[in-house]
Amino acid sequence: MLTSLFGLRINSGEYARLINDDLIGQANYYCFLNSHMLYEYQKTHRLKEVLDAGEAVILPDGMPILLSLKWIRHIKADRIAGNDVMFSLIQKAQQEQLRIYLIGGMQKTLDNISVKLLNLKINHKTYSPPFRPIEEFDFRDQSDRINEFAPDLILVGLGCPKQELWMYNMRNLVKAPMFGLGGAFALFAGIDSRAPKWMRSMALEWLYRLALEPGRLWKRYLVTNSYFIYLLLREFWRVRIRKLK
Repeated sequence: MLTSLFGLRINSGEYARLINDDLIGQANYYCFLNSHMLYEYQKTHRLKEVLDAGEAVILPDGMPILLSLKWIRHIKADRIAGNDVMFSLIQKAQQEQLRIYLIGGMQKTLDNISVKLLNLKINHKTYSPPFRPIEEFDFRDQSDRINEFAPDLILVGLGCPKQELWMYNMRNLVKAPMFGLGGAFALFAGIDSRAPKWMRSMALEWLYRLALEPGRLWKRYLVTNSYFIYLLLREFWRVRIRKLK
């Protein structure tokens, strides 16, 4: 089910459908929307162009997005979090003997993931590209690497907005569906930990992460969370209040 919210067309269907081949076949790249991505969408012109192009499947990741769908559009949707989807896709790969290509993250993170995938007997390949602006990426070289391996799934952990821009540039160069999973790489690798379920259900996962990395995240959360409240109030006024007049 497609729902318009914050200027984006969000797929608000059930979680299980994402893991179904029918949904995977609808597009060749998937973005997981949270308040940070929404902030980048509003502030980063190139990301706005990418998401407005309508080629990606945009899925509700963050609890603030789900609550916004409920309050503004009266839609109760499943949370389709990149952290959960990575585990589900790897389980699917094990069951169906799918080949996985992973790009992004530190080499240590990819090495930890590789050990786990080998234990699961999943055919895979990893690549940690040099840290550089997206404009300096050699997309043809990277697509050649990927197509030579011929994966069934491509998992991308470059972080937002770089991974979304990367998938957009690669959309006509590779055949396998791409999933922009960001921090899910470190979680699956066992480097990061996840907030307790009760914190996630109360939209407090950001607070848990802030407690773990206050020096790196305080400014980001101060800016993005404040801006999200502004966007929420503006969207509520646009959709609900003006409709009553």
